[in-house]
Amino acid sequence: MKKYTFVLIAILALAVAAQADLSVKFDFEGATVGGAGPDYVASANQRVTDYMTSVYGSSVTATGAAAWRNSETDPLDFDWPGKTDDDKWLRTYGSQSVTPGAFQISFDLVPIMQACADFYVFTPTTGDDFTVKAYDSTYGDRYAPNASALVDVQSWDFGTGSGSFAMSFGSPVSLLVCSDGGWYDIAIDNLTVTPVPVPGAVMLGMLGLGVAGLKLRKFA
Repeated sequence: MKKYTFVLIAILALAVAAQADLSVKFDFEGATVGGAGPDYVASANQRVTDYMTSVYGSSVTATGAAAWRNSETDPLDFDWPGKTDDDKWLRTYGSQSVTPGAFQISFDLVPIMQACADFYVFTPTTGDDFTVKAYDSTYGDRYAPNASALVDVQSWDFGTGSGSFAMSFGSPVSLLVCSDGGWYDIAIDNLTVTPVPVPGAVMLGMLGLGVAGLKLRKFA
């Protein structure tokens, strides 16, 4: 009896550990900086998209963003204080047709239940200087998400400087939108998300519990 009780406890412990290991971290160190060609913005979006998809293991789409580092040559001198010239991070990158003060990250197939990251505000604006909004899969247009799809929102108003956010969602989130509420750039780094558990993993855990239950019943 004790033997099978131990097996059951071990399976439960493994299930809890597996849930804890679900988090995925995007430090952007493996991302390719900038873009290329005549459509710099689209190229930058694709580079971030490719990096995030490879790390997440499932489709992720990034728009309005570029991988960046302090050593990049830029007339506006977007440097994140405290970062080295080799550190990479994600910053807004827009054009005349896309607001530079916002970027969108969608988790196309596997939504998330938690998100946290460091962020930096380069220029203070009227109102909130940094806002992150989370939407469910019914968001529609990523550039103008449906208000009814909003799951959670956090905002900060402190001028120029750095901060961090941590959000846990009551329902699955498919789109994160980060913005400064104006036409100025922001950045994030070390974005860590917790995906919704894959059904196969849940089924595997249930199968393990079922087998342990049968063992205990047979022993009884």
